[in-house]
Amino acid sequence: MDETQQITDAKTRVPPALKWLETLLITGFFLAFSLWHRPEDPFYLDGSFPWPALAPLLVGLRYGFFMALVSALILIAALGFQLRTTGIAPQAFPYVWAIGVLGISLVAGEFRDYWERQRQKLEASNDYRGSRLEEFTRNYYLLKVSHDRLEQQLAGSSSSLREALRRFYSQVSDTGLTGLNQQSATLMLQLLMRYGQLQVAGLYSLTDGRPGDKPLATVGRFHDIDPRDPLLQHALKERKLVSVQTEFRQRIDELDTDLLAAIPLIDSEDRFVGICVIEAMPFFSFEPRSLRLLAILAGHMADVAHEQTEVAAGGSLEWRSFRRHLARVGRDAERFSLPGALVGLRLPEGQTGQAIADYVQNIRRGLDVVAEHHASGKRYLVVLMPLTDELGLAGYLHRLDDGLREQIGHRTSDLVTPRTLQISSRAQADRWVQTFLFDNRTGDNHEQ
Repeated sequence: MDETQQITDAKTRVPPALKWLETLLITGFFLAFSLWHRPEDPFYLDGSFPWPALAPLLVGLRYGFFMALVSALILIAALGFQLRTTGIAPQAFPYVWAIGVLGISLVAGEFRDYWERQRQKLEASNDYRGSRLEEFTRNYYLLKVSHDRLEQQLAGSSSSLREALRRFYSQVSDTGLTGLNQQSATLMLQLLMRYGQLQVAGLYSLTDGRPGDKPLATVGRFHDIDPRDPLLQHALKERKLVSVQTEFRQRIDELDTDLLAAIPLIDSEDRFVGICVIEAMPFFSFEPRSLRLLAILAGHMADVAHEQTEVAAGGSLEWRSFRRHLARVGRDAERFSLPGALVGLRLPEGQTGQAIADYVQNIRRGLDVVAEHHASGKRYLVVLMPLTDELGLAGYLHRLDDGLREQIGHRTSDLVTPRTLQISSRAQADRWVQTFLFDNRTGDNHEQ
C-alpha cells in the first residue's frame, strides 16, 4: 500500500471502539425488539422469516466480514442460551437456521469489504491525480508568468534580425546620406532604441580614437559622459561591446561608472567610426541576447556610415555594395556564428541566361544581394543570402528549380550547375568569390 492509499484509509477508518459499540447496539436492539414483539419465539423459528438475522446483515454491510461474524455469533449464542433456558433438547437446535443466518451475514460482510477495497483504490487514484493536477496547475501558472514576461520583453519590438536590417537599409536609402552625421546618427539610435528599448543613451562619433565632446544623437535625459569613464575606456580599448554584467565585471574594483553598456560601431574593414553609450534600459532587456542583437546592428550601421569602401574586384556600385555586405556577413559568422550562404551561377549569354538572371532578381528576398560579372563571353551571377542556414539554402535552390521549370520548361540542373557555400568566415567567402569569378579551370563542385 503506497502513501496515498494510507492517507485515504486514515481519512475513512472508523475507531475500533465505535465498531464494537455499534455492533453490540444493533445486535442488542434486534434481540430486544424480537423479545418484545414475540416473547414466546423471539428468534422466529416457527415464522416465515428470521427477522433477528437483519442485525448481522446490517452490521456486515456497515463494517464488513469480521464484525458481521461477531454479530452472527452473538445472535447464535443468544439462541443457544434461550433454548437451554427453556429446556429444549440439544438435538433440537436449529442448525439450518444458524447456518443460514451466518451465511447471509458473511456474504454481506464480504460484499462490503470488496467494494470498500474498490472505493479505497479509486480514492487513492483520484488523490494521486489530484496531486498531479495541482502540480500541473502550479507549473502552468509559472509558465504563464514567464510567457507574460516574454511578451512584455518583446512588446513593441520585432525579434527578427532580418526584419530589423531590412528596415534599416530601407530607411538609410531613403535619406541618401553617407558617413556618420547628426541625421544618420539619429536614425541609427532610433533603430537601437526600437530593438533594445533604450531609455537613456547617446551616440558619439570618434576622432583619432576619442569620442567627440557632444553626442550626435541622444534619447531620454542623456548627460554628457566623462571621457575618463572606466567602462567607456574599456570599450575603446577592447573594441567590442562592454557592459557592467559581462566583461567589465572582472574589473569590479574600478566600477565607478554611470553607464550600463557601451557598443562600438566598427565596420567590416575594422574601422572604429563611433560608439553608443547606454545609461538606462529595462531590466528584462538588459540580457546577453538583446545586447548581442544591438552589437550586430551596430556593425551594420558602421558599414552604412562607410558606404564608399575600396573594393578588390569590380569597381561598380553594385559590387561595392556586394563586397560590403559580404564582409559584414563574414564578420557576423566569425564573431556571432550567424549563418550566411552564397550561390554562384555561371550563365550562358543570350535569352536563356537573361531569363535565369531575371528570375533570380524576382525571387530575391529583402536582405539578399545579387551581383553580376561578365568575362570571356560568360555571365556570372553571385547571390549573397545573409542569415540563411543550410535548410534555407536548400529551400532557395528548390524554389529556383521549380520557378525555372515553370517559366522556361527546364530544370536548373539542365541549364546551370549552382555552386554554393555556407559562410563561416570572411576570408573563406572572399576566396570562394574570387575562385568562382576568375578561376575557370576549377571543377564544378565548390560546395562546402
